[in-house]
Amino acid sequence: MSAGYEALATKAKAIYGKRIARQDLEHLAGMRSVDDVLAELRQLPGWSHAAEHLPQDALLTRATLETALREQIRREYLSLMAFVPHKDRAVMGFPIMRAGMDEILAALRHLHASIYKEVEPLPPAFMSHTRVDVQALRRCTTYDGLVEATRGSIYHDALERLRSADGALPDYGVTEALLNGVYYQKLQSIIRRKYDGDVRRIMEKSVGSQVDMLNLMHILRMKRYFPQEDNYLPVLLPYHYKLKPQMIHAMCAAPNAEAVLELAQQTPYGRIFDQHSGEDLNYLYTATIYRTSRRQLMMGKPSIYSAVALMNLREIELKAVVSAVEAAKYQMALNPSILDMMDR
Repeated sequence: MSAGYEALATKAKAIYGKRIARQDLEHLAGMRSVDDVLAELRQLPGWSHAAEHLPQDALLTRATLETALREQIRREYLSLMAFVPHKDRAVMGFPIMRAGMDEILAALRHLHASIYKEVEPLPPAFMSHTRVDVQALRRCTTYDGLVEATRGSIYHDALERLRSADGALPDYGVTEALLNGVYYQKLQSIIRRKYDGDVRRIMEKSVGSQVDMLNLMHILRMKRYFPQEDNYLPVLLPYHYKLKPQMIHAMCAAPNAEAVLELAQQTPYGRIFDQHSGEDLNYLYTATIYRTSRRQLMMGKPSIYSAVALMNLREIELKAVVSAVEAAKYQMALNPSILDMMDR
């Protein structure tokens, strides 16, 4: 499995070696001005390039910050591609597909909120790898425009099916679940067709755990925020790994979120919910991905998943940096869950 992947794994570990530490996040979050934060970011090897391209405090927005940080991740992604064998290029396309889905969902959120705003385009080198017209998505003012911007992508047919005769926007939760279903179906198809042995097992474990956690999160959200709803199928992914259909049905039938958590503790993910039952649901999902990816990158045999794991870790770190900068900007406390996760 490791033959031919040593250089890729070494490159991935070198990039991860520049990661931000817990104490750096605490230091950033405790600063008194964004100018001080940006000056500090320029000294951190993991994000210094992005920080050099950020505006001063008065012009810094969350969107501008995320754009600069994500551009650095894309540069790292493109640098990894030089070490990726041709047969693995399909799997390396999935971070781009995931980014495309995030852009589609962001555009739908803007439509629901009647917010139409152009933002900086993605780097040309990255744009050439995606079939979603990101610039058109960010300019669209109708659902028709959103669907047209995805023509040629794996998401287009699913979005077409959500068109309404009266022109109403589709439900966001249903759309998110449908696009996630398309994404994971395609990913699982590639894994089953191209891989076997340990690599297939590792990748199926990673994907399967993500699907299980997403379904758990969706059920818990429905129980907490929409207790009157009894049809969960539109927001659940039609795939199962360790969370079997019988357990999914039992959770859907549970009277409340507390009962769902009790059932979750009986699953292979019980330890997570037993230790962190009071935590934010997004944190539990993200922390699961972070732990799995870090373990595989640092202790697993070199494989294509070394690169996939790095991309997962860098995306999570990006969100932690954004949270720390916003904590400093608005003089608020940084979520301790973020610090705990990055410390592991």
